[in-house]
Amino acid sequence: MSLKVDLEFLVGSRREHQTNFSTRLFELILKADGINLELIRKGFPNAVKTVEIWRATGEIVDLPYDR
Repeated sequence: MSLKVDLEFLVGSRREHQTNFSTRLFELILKADGINLELIRKGFPNAVKTVEIWRATGEIVDLPYDR
């Protein structure tokens, strides 16, 4: 699944119980303080950017997976 689909499942009206890696990662990003957010960003910059865009604009974008 794309990051967009996983974030839609997590925060959108399609909220369903998901246990895949990126959904769990989004949960951590949403709970992280500033220091831990920067640590997560080192390994998963696109996941953090996806959440930051959603928080700032409400838009759920489709960025590529981190490599």
